[in-house]
Amino acid sequence: MAEGVSGKAFDLKLLAKILTYVKPYRFVYYGSFVLTLLLSALSTARPILIQYSIDNFILVPNADMLFNFTLILGVLLVLEALIQFLFIFGANFLGQSIIRDLRIQLYQHILSFKLKYFDQTPIGTLVTRAVSDIETIADIFASGILVIFGDLLKIVVMVLAMFYFFDYRLVLISLSVVPVLYYATRLFQLKIKASFQDVRTQVATLNAFVQEHISGMNVVQIFNREASEMKSFKKNNDLHREAHIRSIWYFSIFLPVIEIMSAISIGLVVWYGGLQAAGVSEKYSLQIWMHNFFNWAGDAPSRDITLGEITAIIIFVNMLFRPLRQLADRFNTLQMGMVSSERVFKVLDTKDRIEDKGEEELSDVKGEIEFRNVTFGYLPDEPIIKNVSFRAAPGETLAIVGATGAGKSTLINLLGRFYEIWEGEILLDGVDIRKIKLGNLRENIAVVLQDVFLFSDSIKNNITLNKDISHEEVAEAAAFIGVNDFIESLPDQYSYNVQERGNMLSVGQRQLLSFLRAYVSNPSVLVLDEATSSIDTQSEQLIQKAIEKITEGRTSVVIAHRLATIKKANKIIVMDHGEVVEEGTHDELLAKGGFYTRLYTMQFSQV
Repeated sequence: MAEGVSGKAFDLKLLAKILTYVKPYRFVYYGSFVLTLLLSALSTARPILIQYSIDNFILVPNADMLFNFTLILGVLLVLEALIQFLFIFGANFLGQSIIRDLRIQLYQHILSFKLKYFDQTPIGTLVTRAVSDIETIADIFASGILVIFGDLLKIVVMVLAMFYFFDYRLVLISLSVVPVLYYATRLFQLKIKASFQDVRTQVATLNAFVQEHISGMNVVQIFNREASEMKSFKKNNDLHREAHIRSIWYFSIFLPVIEIMSAISIGLVVWYGGLQAAGVSEKYSLQIWMHNFFNWAGDAPSRDITLGEITAIIIFVNMLFRPLRQLADRFNTLQMGMVSSERVFKVLDTKDRIEDKGEEELSDVKGEIEFRNVTFGYLPDEPIIKNVSFRAAPGETLAIVGATGAGKSTLINLLGRFYEIWEGEILLDGVDIRKIKLGNLRENIAVVLQDVFLFSDSIKNNITLNKDISHEEVAEAAAFIGVNDFIESLPDQYSYNVQERGNMLSVGQRQLLSFLRAYVSNPSVLVLDEATSSIDTQSEQLIQKAIEKITEGRTSVVIAHRLATIKKANKIIVMDHGEVVEEGTHDELLAKGGFYTRLYTMQFSQV
């Protein structure tokens, strides 16, 4: 899946898309903004009260009023802490609620993808999108946009208050470093966006590599590839490390720049304000230049600068530069969230899904299957299935044979609409499957694959897939096909946890459970995709006995390597290079002495 960088430091369209998920929680969202207004007012009031107390109750001693103002400051601090608690809780609640909704939407969207999408997309990448990327989006609200808005609002309110309450010369001097700081911040934003894009790309790559190679660890060890795979892992890990170091490098420059600007601002305020408060005449060239500048700017007669004003301005400068210092972390959080959301929305915007436009819902399906001139390929201009036509009457057993790569399993994928055909029609009970509701189509078809996938769950849940099927029904079905004894021999019987991919069971046992899983769904069409090719003789005998029972009165499609298992099929079609080359019963095909005969002779000559 391609990963691109938008090239924008801040994408408003992307942010607007994220904010559409706020609608169900707009009360919390707008309430958080109201709390930021209150926080801005309370935090601005503190330095002003301190300035007033210094000038009126300390320089001119008044113990009673000083005590009263100290109490007022204490009350304001407690109130500010309470509002801060509500803001933090609300912002985090909002973030977690939004990612819950977004993760559900993403997973539901992934479930609708064509199998082709999963063929081309590493599973580790999708895991990263559904888990860590979405988790990062929560920080857009918990530590990003709401906090940044609050900090910016504080800055605006404090600057306006400084100009209103204090000597504007001190205010201008304290803000003189802002243009340099603005340029540094913009440059930082542009650089850090690309850096975080690279970080998220390397995280996804590393996740995909680890997931794939741990899943295939038996192959790695069988072929003694540990050293080679470790070398590849170190390469990916180094790229991940380098991406993080590049982002850290930008922070290492940006944070000291803010500290230096803050120190310069305070130094200028203390120096100029101190000289003015002490009544020292213009004896320094910088002081003279400042005096001339204010006169040139039309300086009206200003009141004397007091010690309280200098103290308040220093507090304000620290309060102004604190959010600016934290802006690096805030912007880090916001950018990481924006990058992650961009990647998540790329998955959500992907249209590689089966269109479920069917309106017909079949009931009492007989199981008649017909392929009419079907052509299909996985890649453009490279057809795998070429003008294939055949029919299976209701209740018939249709066997499909052919060499590896002939297109047998592809036919099964097309029957369940896991891929869309290029040309022709596939009919179920005379109805084009594209006109049937997708859920209705698939609930009438059960498939037993050669490569069985079992979830890390109980045997019962792996059989029912959490459908409303009782234990008694499962046990009855297991007894009917002859696997109940095997299940009840396990430690916890039907509650036995098979672990990831059913690793606690043998290949044959997994295949038997897969067969039972298909049977309990009571399908109208049963598909066995080489279901007996990887099991032992005893398990095969169990399945052969069960097949004879469950295929009676039910349409069955059997794809088999072992030709001995399909001798009783009502019809056999032989495929070669995506085309049907022969069709008939076992005896009819042997009598022809063609492709099927060669396959049969070759297989039994090896026995």
